[in-house]
Amino acid sequence: MNKHMEAQSLGSIATKLVNRWAWWQNALKGVIGPMSEGQPEQGYYRTRFKGGKWEPVALWWDEDSGGWLAYRSGREADPAETWNFCRTHPITRADYDAALEGKPFPDEDAVVADQVAKAGDNSAGVDEAAELQDQIAAALTGMNAYAKIADDATAAKALSLRNRLNELSNQADKKREALKKPHFEAGKAVDAKWQPLVKSAKEGANKVRDAIGSWETVKLQQQRQRERDAETARLAAEEAARAAEPQSDVALAPTPVSVAEAAPAPIKPTYGKSASVQVKTILKDVTDWTALAAYMIGHPTMQDTLRQLAQRALDAGRTNIPGITTEEKAAVR
Repeated sequence: MNKHMEAQSLGSIATKLVNRWAWWQNALKGVIGPMSEGQPEQGYYRTRFKGGKWEPVALWWDEDSGGWLAYRSGREADPAETWNFCRTHPITRADYDAALEGKPFPDEDAVVADQVAKAGDNSAGVDEAAELQDQIAAALTGMNAYAKIADDATAAKALSLRNRLNELSNQADKKREALKKPHFEAGKAVDAKWQPLVKSAKEGANKVRDAIGSWETVKLQQQRQRERDAETARLAAEEAARAAEPQSDVALAPTPVSVAEAAPAPIKPTYGKSASVQVKTILKDVTDWTALAAYMIGHPTMQDTLRQLAQRALDAGRTNIPGITTEEKAAVR
């Protein structure tokens, strides 16, 4: 191959009327000329099988045989078929030579290129989890090169590493799902048999609990009514005492009337454990949303909720939201 390639160097071609390298030279500059399937253009390119590594390709017109020759990774290949897959990926001669030596292309992430090149070379008996762990660890170490990205070329290489990490994540997840599935199915069978029993008994227990709670609430309301009645009686007695006393500079206060109420007693059954009764104030209704919001505005949960609602509004295209500042950020999907 080297003999043919050297014979077709740019220097020797320059003397010919037709420059077979012109299409490739323009493509390197981003100017892609007309192309036809199965009709090669002389130059250096790269191609790959789906999910495989990039391989260097050389295509040229051989004056001796009067036909096209193609080499892919140093091995002779079908010119027309090779052209169909490599024509949109021109590379420099320097990159071609480096690739033949096993070096990654300049726009490739080194870790990704190495792992893709070794794909399929796994030894029998190697633990898949351990292998994936090693690959992920290597890929994560490669992130150090992209701690700060300052140009498009680096961003493209970083994206390759991100894609590889996502690929490794998916591989691990699929294996996890496959190994878990038999246990998951067995678990579903167990749940199908026993969960209805659990739910029916629990629902019954909860209904009994709620009925007891309703009775304890009635008792609590009665207690509160007694307390209010006692307070009303105390105020009436105080007023009567003031009215009965002769006018003096200091009025004697009557003895307060009070009802001593103990805390709710625990409920003691004849079977099973006792239950405590706690008095809890619960929200019944909101009568003034504005007042409630103003009272709660300093709470972190309230502020987080408002932030989330504001972001949803921004995501929906609203731009006239008061009380906030915004900035534009690029998000990579």
